[in-house]
Amino acid sequence: SSKASLVAPCQSFRCSAWTHLVRLAAAMAAAVPALVPCRSALFAVLLRSTALRRGICPAARRAVTSAAESADQASSSTGPGSSDAEIGAPGVGADGEDAFGELVPSVRVYRRSRAEHQRIFRWGVGNAFRMQSQNRFTPVHKPHPKEVCVRDDYYATENPNIVWEELNEVWEVYWYENSKLNARPFPVKKFGVERAKREAYAWYEELRDAGRLKTKKHIPSPQPGVFYDARMQDWVCFFWRDNRPLSRCFSANKFGFDGAQKLAVAKQNDPVNGVLPLRKGKPLLKPFRKAVQTV
Repeated sequence: SSKASLVAPCQSFRCSAWTHLVRLAAAMAAAVPALVPCRSALFAVLLRSTALRRGICPAARRAVTSAAESADQASSSTGPGSSDAEIGAPGVGADGEDAFGELVPSVRVYRRSRAEHQRIFRWGVGNAFRMQSQNRFTPVHKPHPKEVCVRDDYYATENPNIVWEELNEVWEVYWYENSKLNARPFPVKKFGVERAKREAYAWYEELRDAGRLKTKKHIPSPQPGVFYDARMQDWVCFFWRDNRPLSRCFSANKFGFDGAQKLAVAKQNDPVNGVLPLRKGKPLLKPFRKAVQTV
């Protein structure tokens, strides 16, 4: 009984305050035509709030409903363009439901329309704070998993020189410079999901503007079956001998670039006597040593 005696004054004060607030809002909406489009949103907030639905008495609810009806009658003279159904607000009676019913979504409710999926980035997701060197994740070899929402077309790229590297979760930029292939990563754990891709494209545009994008050096083959192996840096030739396919490699570092190419061509043209093998076994003595042994 003591608890009820304490709650009753508080509830009555709250009900009177809400009643006066609603009546004041209705009077303002009816008096000022510019406030008519905001009326539905105002009453939607008042009617849908938890405090209004659970904390006031039925008398205050009736006052709210009557104030809404009076505001509707006052705004009917402004024309059909200001009605609740046409402005898309979830007002009273706009969706054919009760004023204290469930909230029905309208065109004003924001919904994500693009195709997305959830992904856990193992090494973490960076931001402007993590982009600074002193604020990087430490230790760098330790995973920092974080689940975020990523659009489905995030991994697609129209530039073949900018690719997504799944293992390290980075955007990799490739370009040829100084007769070799170069690469620079843009990790998600440093820049963030979308910023990492934008930074990769921006870096590629900087390389293009600076004239640093070169084409891969192509070394033509002198004849079929002879080609240059850039990885091992030697000339390779394929040939047949005694009905068996064989191959020989001639190092460009040892014989020179042109010398290795000529040896590969000669070996393919004459597999038996084209290039004689080196003498195996004990090397020949120098002339002065041979003279000393004969004495």
